Amino acid sequence: MRSFRLGLLLGIRQIQRASWWSSILIIGVIFFTFLNLVMIGGILIGVVDGAMREVRAQALGDIALSPLDDETRILETERVLATLSEYPEIKAFSARYVGMATIEANFKERQRSNTDPDLIAVNITGIDPEKENQVSNMSGLVGEGEFFAPDESGVIILGKFNIDRYAKEFGDVFDSLKNVYPGDVVRLRANGQMHEFTVKGILDSKVDIIALAAYIPERDFKRIFDRADYNANQIVLRLEPGTDENIVRNRLTRTDLSELAKIRTFTEDIPKFIFDIKKTFELLGLIVGAIGTVVASITIFIIIFINALSRRRQIGIMKAIGITRSTIEWAYVTQAAFYTIIGSALGILITHFIFVPYFIANPINFPFSNASLSISLDIMLARSSFLLGVTVIAGFVPAWLIARQNTLNSILGRK
Repeated sequence: MRSFRLGLLLGIRQIQRASWWSSILIIGVIFFTFLNLVMIGGILIGVVDGAMREVRAQALGDIALSPLDDETRILETERVLATLSEYPEIKAFSARYVGMATIEANFKERQRSNTDPDLIAVNITGIDPEKENQVSNMSGLVGEGEFFAPDESGVIILGKFNIDRYAKEFGDVFDSLKNVYPGDVVRLRANGQMHEFTVKGILDSKVDIIALAAYIPERDFKRIFDRADYNANQIVLRLEPGTDENIVRNRLTRTDLSELAKIRTFTEDIPKFIFDIKKTFELLGLIVGAIGTVVASITIFIIIFINALSRRRQIGIMKAIGITRSTIEWAYVTQAAFYTIIGSALGILITHFIFVPYFIANPINFPFSNASLSISLDIMLARSSFLLGVTVIAGFVPAWLIARQNTLNSILGRK
């Protein structure tokens, strides 16, 4: 313990006498190493988290009701909706009716020029515009044109990947309609009948479920697809802020609703491969950060080794007057720990109070999600502890190499 206290005192004195420029340089190396350790992984994970947030907000909601395994629709949908309206924890809910159809565009031009039809197959979703907007804020996703007006009929909103000018960036992956804009008329064929709809708007969403779908008012859907039973294919729930989705799911499951539909939270509906991708990105971030940590530890090793080597004679004199090797080693370990703690503390403060809020307010615009910096304070503390351990070892090794040399040789400067 005495060696530790004396080594701590010597280390502090060496830090005080060190050049300010060299101290700032070392702290800067540690600071940027820490950022490298947390930022890359945080952004990679943020890509996945951003995609999950958008799917939850725009498509799947907090809780979703879907048909039972042996059914294609939710049984007794009207009774289910009436029951859901009795729960104060449920902020909004929307029933969705889904069917397959084909959409043909530019059919008037084709008739004049006798060319192949501009045709795509697409999932048609019937919605109550007001209720759907309360759940998914779909009106905010309209990039061109407008959202449905109340009680409007004969209009359709298309996901952007159904339009060639948006889908062309993916090559021939998606079938798409050419030169379709709000106000154009398209033909929708379902149940062997043809219906004309006016394109009201185009949804600009990064969620494929939405970008590849088409939406029409609920009453148009029931008429075209002959849904006399009014049973929906999906019901999506949006909960009041702060409500635990598992508690609400459990309450719903204990009622007879569980005999009419499957009730699952958003987390339960996430495919396993999403979690696998997230773990992969975490590992990639750790690998890149570990490389930066090795570089920083080598830098600390070189700086302290040169520092100890230049003070080799003084170390020999300290040993000659009775200062132990362990005291000298503790002194250099103190220096390494000081620089790492200061650099890491700056990294944590700047990341937590500047970078994280900034990226939340200004997410990075990736092609398939808006990514913020997904890194918690606990993870930053764990990474800084790892960095501290590595740099302390990098500070101890050169001090041990110099301090173990013969005392007389150190004083005389001999090898």
